[in-house]
Amino acid sequence: MKQELTKPSSLRAISMLAVFTFLFLSTEYFYVNQIAQNASSARTVNVQNYALGISAVGFCLYPLLFRFFRDRLRSAVFFTLTMLAIVCFVILGSPVPPGLLTAVGMLLFLVLGILGSAVHYHFLCEISDKKYFARMVGISYGFAILLQFLNNSLISSALAEQLLLCAALLFIVFFLFRFQHREASRSSQMPDTANSSPQVSDVTNPCPHMSDTSACVSSGSTDPQHKLPAPSASGALPQLVLLIFLVIFMTCIFSTLDNTVTLGHADGTMDIGQWPRILLACSGLAAGFLFDLHNRRFMNLIMYCIMMLSTLSVAILQLGGSFLIGLIVFYLSSGFFVVFFTTSFLALSEDTRCPRLWAGMGRAVNNAGAALVSNLSLSLIASNSSITLIITALVLFATVSILIAAYSMLKEPGISSDPDYPQNTPNADPFSTFSTAFSLTDREQSVFDQLVNTEKSIQEIADSLFISRRTCQRYITSIYEKVGAKSRMGLYQSYIEWQRKNL
Repeated sequence: MKQELTKPSSLRAISMLAVFTFLFLSTEYFYVNQIAQNASSARTVNVQNYALGISAVGFCLYPLLFRFFRDRLRSAVFFTLTMLAIVCFVILGSPVPPGLLTAVGMLLFLVLGILGSAVHYHFLCEISDKKYFARMVGISYGFAILLQFLNNSLISSALAEQLLLCAALLFIVFFLFRFQHREASRSSQMPDTANSSPQVSDVTNPCPHMSDTSACVSSGSTDPQHKLPAPSASGALPQLVLLIFLVIFMTCIFSTLDNTVTLGHADGTMDIGQWPRILLACSGLAAGFLFDLHNRRFMNLIMYCIMMLSTLSVAILQLGGSFLIGLIVFYLSSGFFVVFFTTSFLALSEDTRCPRLWAGMGRAVNNAGAALVSNLSLSLIASNSSITLIITALVLFATVSILIAAYSMLKEPGISSDPDYPQNTPNADPFSTFSTAFSLTDREQSVFDQLVNTEKSIQEIADSLFISRRTCQRYITSIYEKVGAKSRMGLYQSYIEWQRKNL
């Protein structure tokens, strides 16, 4: 874990996600405060949730921008969006009509959604070992909340806060430009054919000195027992669909609690201060480390227990119990929820054809869900019917119970849980034994199998495994690092030499 954390790529990924989370949450807080100066508490909450819904649209737009704009034009678009966001920050801090303030905020959150999708995809590409996803997401989230705590505690000037948010925006865009440049360079160097130039590095060209055909023929490893079954054409789609509905229904419970707190903050009846954000940061960190235990096999179960506590906090608040207890449970639960949906979608996005879309879908679904249930949630709170609200929370919890059970049975989001791939057995063949010895994940095993037993190009390997080319490149790089190879030929030779020594 320490070695993974100290990698420059991991530090970049954690920093990027942390700064974006800080930027998004602080902008939301700043925007709500500006709206609340000239609007009722109910309208303030509605505007906040609509802004979250608009940001979800932005998360879905990023893959389209990447698809339809080429490198230089794509850079121009990102530059334009950055300038547009800075202008929006300036307008938000100025005395403008409420209608213009609302419209500018919606535009700003659309831009933040696009940038957020890019940041989550950057995070996915930079982390080489997905068994640490939850911990790194938790560290990012905890760091972001601490930044927000310091911002709200130490900065009282609206101008200073605007400057800080603009600086965070520029930090994100700078690293996105660098990441995009590196990705474009690698893609331009990556050959589609087996006979590639020997000058290309081993990361972008896994077999620089030898064609795939030669490697396959010389190996003599055409034994079908070395082959792994290809994944189904549907890929991770069933898990993604279930996960979307699961996050939406979880959001309904958390949104109701959040709206209760926001209403109190907006109308001035309660001041919760900044200390709950410390609980939020601690819960995010704790969630990351707890979720990653035993390859995330218990992540769903832990989240289910957290949802049970959240439902109880709704009942506590509605039955006149201690507001402090309900608030503590809510903030502790929220950190777990954020790490859960972020990690789940990141882990599944690797197995999709469009990871740019799915990497940040957790935040998008959460934001969209908050916008969809805003009016219903406010109506229930305004009705002052505690029994109705408690019954609604219980029904939502029952639905979540069904969905999380179905999702857990369909696929555990751990490292070695994919049912399409065989696990190691006492009578395992040399291929499986080699994979186990070098700690290759299930997906890395399938890519390794294609590298040493076929003459397919990288694009063809990606197509056959129903993953993106970029994801396939990442698997190849990870395999090289684990085996200690520098080329496709070196990988094959390591495989043969290992068999001679150990079998």
